[in-house]
Amino acid sequence: MKRSIALAITAGWLLNGQPAWAQKDEAKEHAELAKALSAAKVSLQTGLSASATAGTPISAKYEVENGKLQLSVYTKEGSGFSEVVVDHTTGKVAKTEAITSGDDLMAAKAQSEAMVKGHEFKTVSEKLD
Repeated sequence: MKRSIALAITAGWLLNGQPAWAQKDEAKEHAELAKALSAAKVSLQTGLSASATAGTPISAKYEVENGKLQLSVYTKEGSGFSEVVVDHTTGKVAKTEAITSGDDLMAAKAQSEAMVKGHEFKTVSEKLD
């Protein structure tokens, strides 16, 4: 389900009139990520589990940061958010940083809200069964 949400968000973003140069850059990033993923030894689920020490995991993704593959997990603790980087070969937490501003904060808030709405939908659906 998380993959479906991520794909829907990505599709919406791409169809939202992105300039051609932005689409080319994104295609290049996707190709770079696809190539780098062969080095990944741990699953997203392992990353989610490892990051739980920093709060409730709300999203996870593989990304290439500064030319290196990393497993990035956003977590929520109280009203704050963190990005937990999990070593993609060992599954251990490599670093944790508070998310306090910028695009990462906007993304973490949106993903947290989506998790709440998903939980509410599940609860209503279970009551209907």
